[in-house]
Amino acid sequence: MKFPNKILNHNNLLKNYQKKSTFLILFGLLLSIHSIHAQTIKEIEIYNWFDNTVGKENLDLNNGVLYTNPYRTTNDDNLFLNDRFEKGNVSYNGQMYYDTSLKYDIYRDILILNPQGASELIGVSLSTEKVDSFTISNRNFIKIRKEKYTFPGFSTGYYETSLFNENFIFYIKHSKNIQKKIKEDGIYYSSKSNNDFYLDYEKKLYYINGKSDLIKLFPEKKKQINEFYFMNRGLAKSDLNQFMKNLMKYTSSLLSNQTKEN
Repeated sequence: MKFPNKILNHNNLLKNYQKKSTFLILFGLLLSIHSIHAQTIKEIEIYNWFDNTVGKENLDLNNGVLYTNPYRTTNDDNLFLNDRFEKGNVSYNGQMYYDTSLKYDIYRDILILNPQGASELIGVSLSTEKVDSFTISNRNFIKIRKEKYTFPGFSTGYYETSLFNENFIFYIKHSKNIQKKIKEDGIYYSSKSNNDFYLDYEKKLYYINGKSDLIKLFPEKKKQINEFYFMNRGLAKSDLNQFMKNLMKYTSSLLSNQTKEN
C-alpha cells in the first residue's frame, strides 16, 4: 500500500530537481569547502530554505510506504528508540534533509518519517536501500552492509556510531526481542533490548560482548579496564549503552596517550 497523495508526479519531480540542481550550482563554491559530515549552520539554513521554497510535501523523501505497526504494546513498552517523532536529519537517496520528524523502529530496523504537516499518527517507512545515515535524539546512525566486514553473523542494517578516531569506531546494533502476552482486553507484546556491540579497530571488526573481549584485544590495558568497570558498575546496570560508549571513549583515550608517550 503506497502512502496516499505522496507519490510525486514525474514531471513535477523532474522540474523540482532541475530547480534544485540550478540552486546548488549557485552555492557550489560555498558547499564544496565543507564535507558532508561537517555541515555549517549556514549550509543547513540554505538546504532548509530550498526545501521550504519547493514545498516539503513535494520532496522525494515523502515518497514511501505507509508505516503500520501490528504489535500492540503497553504504554510503558514500545519497539522504538523513542516512542514519539523527534526532529532529526537524514541522508536519503543522495540528498540531505534537515529538521525532519523521525522515529526508529528498532524491532524491524525501519526508519519512519512523519511527513510535513501530517498527523503524528501517520508515518512513512523510508526505503532502507535509500537511507545512508540519520541522526535522531543526538545519536548518529549509519547503514552498514554486511559485505563491509568479513565477520560471521554480521548483517546489513542501521548501526549507532561513535567515531573516536579513524582507527577506533564503536557500533551499537540495536535490537529487541518481543513476547506475546494475552490479557483480558486482547493480545499485547512486551519487548526487551538485546543490543550487540562492535569495535572497528584499525579497519578490523571485533565483537565486544563484555570486559573479557576488550581485555583480550588490549591486554596491556587490563588494569585500567578493570578499574573502569569497578568505578562505573552502577551505570552498567542502569544504562548499558551509555556505559559502553563511555568505556570505548576511555579506552580510545588510553591508546592515544600511549601513542603520544611512545
